Amino acid sequence: MRNSKWFGAALASALLVTGGAGSIVATSSNVSAAAVNTSAVKTAKATWKVNSLPVAFSTIDSSGYKLYSLSEVAGELGAKVILSSNGFELNDSKGLHTVQLQADAKSYLVDGVSQQFTVAPVLYNGKVYVELTKLVTALGGELTAEDQSILSFARPEGQFDTLHWNADGSIIANRSDSETAQLLKFSAFPGVYDIFSSNESALDFAVSPDQKWGAFTDDKGQLNLINLSSGAISPLGTDTSVKMDLVWSQDGKTIYFIQGDKQEKIGQISVDTGAVKTLLEDKVENKSELRLSADAKSVVYIVNVTGVAKNDADSTEDSLTVDFSKAGEQLYKLDLSTKDAKPAALTTALDNKLYPEILANGTVAYLSADPDGNAANTLKSIGADGAITNIALDVEPSWTTGVTTGLIVSGTAADGSTTIYSIDANGSKTSLFHTTEDVSEVAVSHDGSKLAIVSDGKVLLIQNGQALQLTK
Repeated sequence: MRNSKWFGAALASALLVTGGAGSIVATSSNVSAAAVNTSAVKTAKATWKVNSLPVAFSTIDSSGYKLYSLSEVAGELGAKVILSSNGFELNDSKGLHTVQLQADAKSYLVDGVSQQFTVAPVLYNGKVYVELTKLVTALGGELTAEDQSILSFARPEGQFDTLHWNADGSIIANRSDSETAQLLKFSAFPGVYDIFSSNESALDFAVSPDQKWGAFTDDKGQLNLINLSSGAISPLGTDTSVKMDLVWSQDGKTIYFIQGDKQEKIGQISVDTGAVKTLLEDKVENKSELRLSADAKSVVYIVNVTGVAKNDADSTEDSLTVDFSKAGEQLYKLDLSTKDAKPAALTTALDNKLYPEILANGTVAYLSADPDGNAANTLKSIGADGAITNIALDVEPSWTTGVTTGLIVSGTAADGSTTIYSIDANGSKTSLFHTTEDVSEVAVSHDGSKLAIVSDGKVLLIQNGQALQLTK
């Protein structure tokens, strides 16, 4: 928002405004004492992008230093300025920072802490001029000299992970290097963010299809819902059995999960009533990565098959051996529409299986990885006839997720660069984003038009192939 005109009006009682908005003539003695020799001053204009919009600021070049109009910079940042007996007091628009300075004085205060200008503020032709970088940062903003850009509010620093979108298009991310739990909610504009939650259990959650709710369990096994707009948390039901890999039904009325201390069951809970129901209890342990079909008629999951211990009749320690010949991860499918249906194995190979997805046409896709790391990752699909085929890519896939149109896949090329593709039901690929940096995480917006990624711990918004960095 442009506030230069407001700035001039706000100071009218203390300052004589001349020559348009933001042009001020000081009448207080504490300011007039700082007037400079006009013959030694050069005036100019300097254009910066302020919150992505170009703004031409009045500047002076005095003794080799470029100083900027205090009123114009403060106005563009939305700061309030008050002329007091001690000079100028500035307050940022969020009420988080207070800056006190005087013309002709290098010392100034930021939130009560003394700081030093390189060059003291100067009064020239009725305007006070100051160092741009120190004024912007003192008011909580961010300045990048390389591209001549200014943000009213600085982007947060840190390492981030665990990305989620919500219904209003905000991105929620966990600041992983924070001393305490800290979820931040980012708008699509750099520097605009809020603390969303400090609940340790809510750092990761399963998002409802409408992206209005998240579901997570606390350390006692209690299932909770978090409002993805307000951050309000409420318990769902009273069951405290272990629940993992939460997944929502498309209508938002049911949450499915892996259940039990040994992940030996599959269950569901009604979002309306909190009633829990066990769907499968076959005593097969180590289930994970639960996925639900769009029509809620089937689920797919991974079973981690461990080694089989063998020993002699006396069970002596020396005779104990473990057979790992069949150890590995296998995909299973369960028909939920048929009473007492038994899980059906979809795979038998001993490769690691990651990110399984049930696509709209019933095909199951997953990322296959060599457990010994001797072969490249591949993306595979399992058709209705059970046949397993490779999905051709020109990158080595490292991550994939299902969307209504097919798959979003991130992979690494031979040169180390990363490309994110959209793959439709026919196998056609569309490049969504390409970068030379590593990408550790990807999240897709509800309509599939935008991506949020984590690259080198930073959160970036990707839209129309362009990246906007939201953290630093």
